[in-house]
Amino acid sequence: MSVHIERPRSAPLWPADELVVDREKAIAERRWVPGEPGIWALIFTDLGIFTVYFIDFMYNWGQRPDIFAAGHSALNLTVGILNSFFLLTASLFVALGVQTLRQGRVRITEWIFLAAGASGACFVINKYLEWSNEIAHGHTPQTDVFFQLYFVVTGLHLAHVLIAMTLLRFMHKRAGEVVGTPTPRQARFVENCATYWHMVDLLWLGIFALFYLMG
Repeated sequence: MSVHIERPRSAPLWPADELVVDREKAIAERRWVPGEPGIWALIFTDLGIFTVYFIDFMYNWGQRPDIFAAGHSALNLTVGILNSFFLLTASLFVALGVQTLRQGRVRITEWIFLAAGASGACFVINKYLEWSNEIAHGHTPQTDVFFQLYFVVTGLHLAHVLIAMTLLRFMHKRAGEVVGTPTPRQARFVENCATYWHMVDLLWLGIFALFYLMG
């Protein structure tokens, strides 16, 4: 009587049991998409929400061009440029931190993430000063539809920045736990948070163009 021995089936490699060698090969061949489906679903949802606000902005601009012209002239372009500089710098540090972490350079990654957090904090402080200045000059959400959209959209974006900075704190902590090179789980966590941060940066570029440049 013959005995049939069934060979164990290999478990799927994605996403839970991803092999480090496959991951590194995909990164080297530029086939790697950072993050997981869940974070991309969140990002596209946020982008959709802000797109609705952007469309509303453009519609109201067409209906009340005089009000929007006055609103544009009231905003300080230099402040908007500084905000863009702070966020772009933070995103650069985040991207560099992801790269150095992949290389196992843990200590420098921690410092890079701290620099990203400092740049984000400068954005928050600068936004607070900008709001304070606008309110001091009598520009509030009750002033007109331009400033109503300005405070709502920039306020919603600021909330996203604060969330991103909280995630950055966890990225810094996770980087400190890495021994050698990061495990796939550690790398995915950092990549998820970094992807969210870049989304926040992208949203700001849209806000900067609409509120500061297109006037």
